[in-house]
Amino acid sequence: MYVTVNYPIDSFSFSGDIVMQDRFASAFQHAPSPTDRPAFYPLAQFPRLQELALNWEVIRDECMNLDAPLLEIDRVGKNHDQVHAEIIDHVRKGGRYGWLLGWKSDGSFNRDWTQYGLVVRDQAIPFAAEAMPRTIEMLGRIKGIKVCALSRMMPNVLLSTHRHPELLEQGMLQMHITLDAAVEGNYAYLNVAGHFNQNQVGNAIVFDGSLDHFALNASPVPRTIFYMEFERDKQIQG
Repeated sequence: MYVTVNYPIDSFSFSGDIVMQDRFASAFQHAPSPTDRPAFYPLAQFPRLQELALNWEVIRDECMNLDAPLLEIDRVGKNHDQVHAEIIDHVRKGGRYGWLLGWKSDGSFNRDWTQYGLVVRDQAIPFAAEAMPRTIEMLGRIKGIKVCALSRMMPNVLLSTHRHPELLEQGMLQMHITLDAAVEGNYAYLNVAGHFNQNQVGNAIVFDGSLDHFALNASPVPRTIFYMEFERDKQIQG
């Protein structure tokens, strides 16, 4: 099956050094590769995440009301603790808290894919708590959060295929809730192990981030999601 994409291939801002044309065509012409574990999990298996899913509009509204700059702090080659320490130092020196620069697979930073951190290792980032109090209050009732953030992808951006193998070893999964996406011409997707999921506003999903996955936004407007890495077993219990 062939799928027509209305955006020219050279209009994309790459988040990697792959040849987009070959990889994009392959993604749509081949069946998903079999895996020994699911790519996506039913949200109903994780009752402690239900409050977030049901109150996505609260998260969305606080996100849309943020008055936060884009910082010159990137995540390239850094773990969550290193980025957190850099943020704390920046604010203590008088800087404002805001959106962080993402990464590209070529080792450079990415202004078209940015993150606004909320929680690191069950500890709310205090500056985020001031800006998004109701969201942070809900997150405070969930234990086993490795990292939680807002993630924004600008139009015509591809985050190339990657995986987080450490999540399997740590017994962790990922949750996404789409907060903002195009109403018309919505071509924003997450692909996990060959399975596509469209970013539809209010849609909450749980997936295995240790499997190959990529994301793209071929829409004319930014796509914003709520993102969380969490300990699977702690959220299964009712």
